[in-house]
Amino acid sequence: MHCCWTLLTLLLLSSLPLQAESLAPIVEFLPECKQEEVIPLKTTLRVRNSNLLRFSQLRDVPEVARYLQQIRENASARRFDAVLLQQLKQSEFKAPGSNSEVHVQLEMFRFCDGNDALSDTSSETGGIRQNMGTLEIKTSVNTVVAFARAESEYKVVVPPHMHVSLTEGAMGVKPKMTAGQVQALWGTPSADLMLQDGSRLLGYGRRLWVLLDPLVKVVFTDSEILSGVGRNLLEFHPEFDEKLWLIDGKVPYKQDMVRAGLQLGSWQKKSALLWRRQLGTQQLSVKFEQFNPESVDKNTALLTGFRLSAQPDPVVKSPLQQAVLTDVLTFVESVNVRNLRQQPLASQLLPNLRVHQLAQRRNLIWWMPTTQLHVLINKDNISRLKVTTPIVRNPREPDQIPQLLKALQIPVSKAGLRLAFPDMQDYGDRFQLYRDDFDIVIEFASDEEQAPIELLEIIYHYAH
Repeated sequence: MHCCWTLLTLLLLSSLPLQAESLAPIVEFLPECKQEEVIPLKTTLRVRNSNLLRFSQLRDVPEVARYLQQIRENASARRFDAVLLQQLKQSEFKAPGSNSEVHVQLEMFRFCDGNDALSDTSSETGGIRQNMGTLEIKTSVNTVVAFARAESEYKVVVPPHMHVSLTEGAMGVKPKMTAGQVQALWGTPSADLMLQDGSRLLGYGRRLWVLLDPLVKVVFTDSEILSGVGRNLLEFHPEFDEKLWLIDGKVPYKQDMVRAGLQLGSWQKKSALLWRRQLGTQQLSVKFEQFNPESVDKNTALLTGFRLSAQPDPVVKSPLQQAVLTDVLTFVESVNVRNLRQQPLASQLLPNLRVHQLAQRRNLIWWMPTTQLHVLINKDNISRLKVTTPIVRNPREPDQIPQLLKALQIPVSKAGLRLAFPDMQDYGDRFQLYRDDFDIVIEFASDEEQAPIELLEIIYHYAH
């Protein structure tokens, strides 16, 4: 049974102010037929924790509602019929301070001529109808990675099992395997970063990482390498972010220490929270962390990570490689919207600039010449460019944002932006500019007038 578009539109708009009735609505069901031209949008919003607790639905949280309203206005201005809500969910990683992150994925679209009906099929929203309870404990794991520089089709491979042990390896992957053997077992890495010492780190989802030099040295989980920016660029991976690994095939991620000890038997206690076991030239360590999930006096130690390695166990200390800055700035100038007349081509990003890679589903690949510049390639075109704070937690290089923005001919201050782009929308900590051929989104550290820029994103959508 198909939903009536007219009726659904009225229902969706009934709770909105009268002045918003002409705006393109937000819909959660796929259209029966849509035109080829669409504009995908994906962002991460900073949301106050107090607001998350006040509202039962994510879309009612003020920061989210304001963003959705802006997108509806933009879609209407471009004569799109509706905005499909594909994803709306709170990040599983707790941000520092009083804020949390909410991931939003949308698509502006037009109906086919003569068919403005929605189907019964819900978009892949994941968390739209989730129950908003208390904030989750932070359980993130990050790393740095690198795999072959050749572009190939993104492949998802189901691991042979989720066991982690000295005999079975980590979900089948063992020290001294090749990168090809890892990818045969786990598919295409989510992240592919090169280190200055020539070693590589392959990331799968947001919790699992492999160090190679050139063979596998370590398979591990980690939470102190990538920054929030780097972590959020990684696409959610169902095979590694949803499924729990099991130490010795018995003890799952986030099991409490008491139960883990009863199930695992004898281990060498390097400390109260770090246990180790050895077999021949390999060793397996498991890590526990103290949490207080129910705000009670007694902390609970939970299993949060593992590390499977050959001996000796190498520690990742090498920084990420960076492309030569003069080459980077030359490229950035070539995709400056003040100079462009057409969609920038993927070929403009030369091989020497394709240093690191963060892969998303559907063959969308962020290339990173440096830790602060990100380029999204879609088929033969560059579709997006981001300038951000570094993707690593403790960068060793000076901030590149001023030089990158200068190459883009974009001011670094709020006052300069208002002067350069009088039609830019000012929302305090977020500026937005919508044009026929491109959009610019800028996020600041705060609402303060002198707040520094944390993120600039250009979305190119020149007509072909």
